[in-house]
Amino acid sequence: MKTVLLVDDNRDVLEVTAFMLEDAGYDVVAASNSAQALQVASVRPDIGVVLTDLNLERGMSGIKLGETMHQKGLKCPMIVMSGDGEPPESGLHSWMKYLAKPFDRKTLLAAITEYA
Repeated sequence: MKTVLLVDDNRDVLEVTAFMLEDAGYDVVAASNSAQALQVASVRPDIGVVLTDLNLERGMSGIKLGETMHQKGLKCPMIVMSGDGEPPESGLHSWMKYLAKPFDRKTLLAAITEYA
């Protein structure tokens, strides 16, 4: 089973997305901000993919969060999700994929299966 670190500051999005992933058989570790996500990443070497919001309210952006985790040794793929519609013009690395919100279960699972 693959472990997903899910990061979103919107509680409803966090809960619904976690449910979709758990229902599909993934082990989900949820964090509501970048500080929590960095803490989890530092003690969970089993994380297989990070799914994070791009625009986190407190702390760093999803892209900066991914860069920081990568620098600290977490070398898994990352999916950056946002309701902005279009992916950011710059900043996404080769190990990052963009996922537009809102998404359905099928789109979410396809992104994780394809990328992670």
